[in-house]
Amino acid sequence: MSVRVSFNLDDADLEHLAAIAQQTQLRARSEPADAIVAGAREVLETANRAQLAGFVKERYSRLDTMLQMVADAQWQLSAEDRQRALNALACFSSSTPGAAPSGLLDHAIMIELVSRDLHHDLDAYRDFCRSRESYDKKKPAAEVDRDRWLQERCTTLQERMHKRRRRDLDGAASGLRKLLTLLGL
Repeated sequence: MSVRVSFNLDDADLEHLAAIAQQTQLRARSEPADAIVAGAREVLETANRAQLAGFVKERYSRLDTMLQMVADAQWQLSAEDRQRALNALACFSSSTPGAAPSGLLDHAIMIELVSRDLHHDLDAYRDFCRSRESYDKKKPAAEVDRDRWLQERCTTLQERMHKRRRRDLDGAASGLRKLLTLLGL
């Protein structure tokens, strides 16, 4: 048996999250990417050591995917796309007192929010990983052919990602759009 639990974020909740976003944006633009990634990785490792419910673990798997996406040299994120991902990851740093959520469930809620905006990025990256894995299983070809194929696949998936993101931004609800704009996503 499964039970669906939902809750609404009211204006005060969105304002609170927007304040967090503003604080983390300063950090995301002023601190080295390595520090932001390390902070988010620390949050993920803390969650991995905890006994978490399945729905919370699933949210943290999205944080793991964000971290992999930023670190994957073959994915070749543009500077703008990389900054968007870093903006999201900065929400999980514990080095900005009072800015980042403190509890595992708070982090899971924030992961849910930022991954909703990054869902096209995450989907494209997951497709890229599956494509790369499939290619490696089927074609023991020369490294040059693999690199060229991966680059073409990366370009195709990122173009799809950008197109879908633009389409969604055109139709985003005002409250969520305001939060995402403040998050820099």
